[in-house]
Amino acid sequence: MKTMMKTTLVAASIAAVFGANAGTVTVTKQVHSTEGLAGVTANQTSNSISYKVAAAYAVGDKITFTFPEGALVATSFPSQINVAAVNNATEANAIAGMGLGLLDSDTKSVTYRVTSLSQPNNMATPAVDYTSRTTIGADIVLGAINYKAASITAASVTVTVTSVTSSGDNLDTSGTRTATVAETKTQFGSVALGSKFDAVINVAEMRKKFVSGTADSMSYTITNPTTTGWLNLATVNTSGVTVFGESGKMSDLVKANFSASGTTTFDATAAKLAVAYTGMVTNDTITFTPPTGDKAVVLESQGFTTDFVYNYSSAGSVAGSKTVATGLASGEWKLNGATVNIPYMPYSTNASQIIYVSNEGSQAGDVIATAFDDQGNVYELGTIGVANGKTVTKLSKQVGDALLAKGFSTGKVSITITVNAPSADITVYSSYNVGGSDRGFVNTDQYKGK
Repeated sequence: MKTMMKTTLVAASIAAVFGANAGTVTVTKQVHSTEGLAGVTANQTSNSISYKVAAAYAVGDKITFTFPEGALVATSFPSQINVAAVNNATEANAIAGMGLGLLDSDTKSVTYRVTSLSQPNNMATPAVDYTSRTTIGADIVLGAINYKAASITAASVTVTVTSVTSSGDNLDTSGTRTATVAETKTQFGSVALGSKFDAVINVAEMRKKFVSGTADSMSYTITNPTTTGWLNLATVNTSGVTVFGESGKMSDLVKANFSASGTTTFDATAAKLAVAYTGMVTNDTITFTPPTGDKAVVLESQGFTTDFVYNYSSAGSVAGSKTVATGLASGEWKLNGATVNIPYMPYSTNASQIIYVSNEGSQAGDVIATAFDDQGNVYELGTIGVANGKTVTKLSKQVGDALLAKGFSTGKVSITITVNAPSADITVYSSYNVGGSDRGFVNTDQYKGK
């Protein structure tokens, strides 16, 4: 009776330990910079790898640590691993020790075989060894392994633990038996704009000033990951920010019209402002200030985009660059000129159109037109003429020719006319004639309250 009770208690103790110590591989993961690894050829050393077993191992059983194909430096493994027995005054908490001898290794795995077992003691004086404790809960410390730098650039380096008995049966199959040893991450992040270019060009000032304020600016912040503890970091040598306007719309501007904390270079023909910084820059404000007085120039409505680049040297002394953002929409300049929509205009072989722009002021303005038809097609007609001051300008032919050049000849369109002149000075008149008898006046969306 006493023997049966003792056997039952031991079995219960083993089950409790098994549940609390499911097989788990443990390693503190290393993170390498994706950019910094370029050109690195030296073998890398991991943090210590250990495995808490969840089975009763016996002499002849085998345990294998498997890594990605070709990742390992095969000569980096100890020939013998000794797992000390864990002594405890409570028998159920004592764990048997074992010795493991290196059986085989290559560039993707290492296998050990259990060569001996040792029983723990009861920590008494004199100590007495237990006779039936198992290895459940023992920690096998493989230690640090060496892996090839090239392996981490292809994929994460992982470790998976498998075990078999001396007869080839699977052993110790519960728990978490795979862990990440090393991985790569980019050390650069993303851009957020704090403000965008958003000035409105005042056509009443001959398009040489903004409606409000004497300058316009864009601000940005680049948020990068925290890289404390990362390996093989790249070193940022310079940072570059390039702001693009629209080609041909900055030809009268000069470098002095722009300011930033970095060194500016301006290409008027390409409508491109480049700002260069020393080291890693994460924020700045880029400001445009129009020239004034005798140097004042006509400002053009246009949109802006920006590229952000880090130029670096890798830990392997390879020069590289990282585009953090490209073509990032960075605002636009608009005109406070006149925009008038003609909601309907028919085109056919027997239809004619009448479109006039009347400019009551003294400032001439380019006339820009866009249209869409009853099939949903959009036609960007561009600049179709000039509305001179104190002049009535007929634009019927110009609009028709521009539509024809875009492939439209028959159907109905809605036309939007934009004049780069003060809105209060502009009136658009539109009508049509079909077959010489059907005449129609078209009301535009214009109303000035006069």
